[in-house]
Amino acid sequence: MRIGWRTAMACGMALLGCGGDDGAGDADIAPDGSDAPSEIGAEEGDADADRDEGDDDGGVDEGVDDGVDEGVDDGGGGDWSVTVMGGVLPTGLGGITAVAAGSVAYVFGGVNGPPPAAVVDTILRYDPVDDRVTTLPVRLPQPTFLAAAAWNGTDAYLFGGFAGTDLTDAILRFDPAGPSVTVMVARLPAAVARTAAAEDGASFVVFGGSTGGFRPTGFVATITRYDPVTDAVTPSAASLPSARASRIGAIHCNGRILFFGGWGSSGKFDAILEYHAGTDTLEALAATLPVAQDGGALACDGVRVYLFGGESTVTLDHIVVFDTTDDSVVVAPVTLPTPRKGHAAVWLGDSAYVFGGQQDSGLTSQIVRVTPP
Repeated sequence: MRIGWRTAMACGMALLGCGGDDGAGDADIAPDGSDAPSEIGAEEGDADADRDEGDDDGGVDEGVDDGVDEGVDDGGGGDWSVTVMGGVLPTGLGGITAVAAGSVAYVFGGVNGPPPAAVVDTILRYDPVDDRVTTLPVRLPQPTFLAAAAWNGTDAYLFGGFAGTDLTDAILRFDPAGPSVTVMVARLPAAVARTAAAEDGASFVVFGGSTGGFRPTGFVATITRYDPVTDAVTPSAASLPSARASRIGAIHCNGRILFFGGWGSSGKFDAILEYHAGTDTLEALAATLPVAQDGGALACDGVRVYLFGGESTVTLDHIVVFDTTDDSVVVAPVTLPTPRKGHAAVWLGDSAYVFGGQQDSGLTSQIVRVTPP
């Protein structure tokens, strides 16, 4: 099922919406539309990325020289490092989603300018060892953005989002071994974007979203379970405390499934929620985010969850750290190079990698590595 969103063009073609009840509007997408790296690449001196054709998987490689590294002492005997990598995305991208798959990352879809014309169907592979982005020869079935994605150890699954010019209820499977993309028979209960997804070992959990088209309205509170073995969707007995969408997402970290912040009809949220798969219940933790926010990206180092940037009343550059062992929340002593939203993040090796996003000045092709102490 698909729901048209052409009427939402009157909202100014903002990446995440037209502004919520809290008065926090979203900046318009910069009319990039080109295949060149965004202004970030030029500022960092990385716009002259070499493009190598004919690699083993038939993709297109993007790679450049070393990036810029900024280290900050955390005051506790260790150093944080924030590095603008030399490698860049093929163009500035927002509304993307990404997964970590072993030692590499995959970045799906997004927009490189005002939708619908600038929605892309690409799947990008990033290898941090050689700091290189490869555009895979396989594509998404349709240009897609504002979807959710999660990895189960062998495949990535994408849930909902905008497919072309319409909301979709589709579930896609990406197999990097092929590489191949399969449209599953099972569908989400509704066509939805800005949903959040996490794997729980055997299945996936999909949280909330919005059904109102490009303008984030029609928020839903549903939680849905998806079994990739049987290709079956099952509604959860639990639901979110109130209807909300999320461009932060959900994450499985240290055996816990966590959902952060989000955006509903009453504004943005600072709540941290935990879903208990064994009992099919949802718990609101005592810990909260420093500010009510949406639009960030999550990564897990095995014990700690890192929340990068996002949007509150302003676009954010902070890095928030949630420790799953004691539920403590701290703000890191370093920030992203610029405030951003609509980006994606993964954990690879000893670092998080943050891809693209919408800055106040426009979309960026930047890849940022954040290494905690």
